[in-house]
Amino acid sequence: MRKLWKGMGRAPHLWENIYNMYRAGYDACGAMLLPFRGNAPEIVEHPELWDKVQKALDETGLFLNGLGNCIIDDPDNPHPFGMGISPDPETYRPYFEFAGKHGITGVQTSIWTGNEDMALERFAKLCDVTADYGVTVTLEFVAWGVCDDIKKAQKIIKEVNRPNARITVDIMHLYYQNASPDDIRNCPPELIDCFHICDMPHAEFPTEKEALAKEGRSYRLFPGESGVDISEYVRAIPDTALIMPEIPNPERVGAWGEFEYNCRTLEICKQYYRDHNIPL
Repeated sequence: MRKLWKGMGRAPHLWENIYNMYRAGYDACGAMLLPFRGNAPEIVEHPELWDKVQKALDETGLFLNGLGNCIIDDPDNPHPFGMGISPDPETYRPYFEFAGKHGITGVQTSIWTGNEDMALERFAKLCDVTADYGVTVTLEFVAWGVCDDIKKAQKIIKEVNRPNARITVDIMHLYYQNASPDDIRNCPPELIDCFHICDMPHAEFPTEKEALAKEGRSYRLFPGESGVDISEYVRAIPDTALIMPEIPNPERVGAWGEFEYNCRTLEICKQYYRDHNIPL
């Protein structure tokens, strides 16, 4: 089974991102349909523009995946290294409806509150609201967050018991939480919806989580750069998982430009697979 790769673009228009990801060699493009920093996406505000998006999809053969983030945290006690707090998912129904109409799925979430009842209640509600439109929710465990390893993520998925709940697996969080490849293999493969590949700035888990959060969001490396052997993690990921290079590095983007950075990222990631005899 051929693996599928997703790229993320920052061009002003979604159809531009589709063409850019196609030229770079990806199979899918992030849709990012949810409001970001208070701004609603152009394509949702002006649905008449969808014809341009559909034309780009038809011409390239790419598909759209990923609506954006719905973060779960306690508004009265936010996590110090969190990602903000998303509103009640009810307010996002127009975006979920738009996504469902066009067959786009994959809302990303992560849990930052230590209030377990609140976390479960909000995760379950997010799953319920999105399910009305055929949209899945992928829970990403974050090494410096509250839900910080793959076993905790599976426990939450089991407790909420929602059919559209999935897991995003990120190499950095696996490695820094000392997970083993067997921890991936022991997770039902149908739960692993997305896989983020990267390499770590440090070979050992830093004790300062604030610094780690900054590095994870701005200074990740290409696979193979740190000298850490991550190949067994990569090998354990089910073939059905959509692969997304998650390698934020503003310095390199500034030096090469976003499009060239996306091209090099995919080339280097796929070469890592080849070098370690992992089927593509």
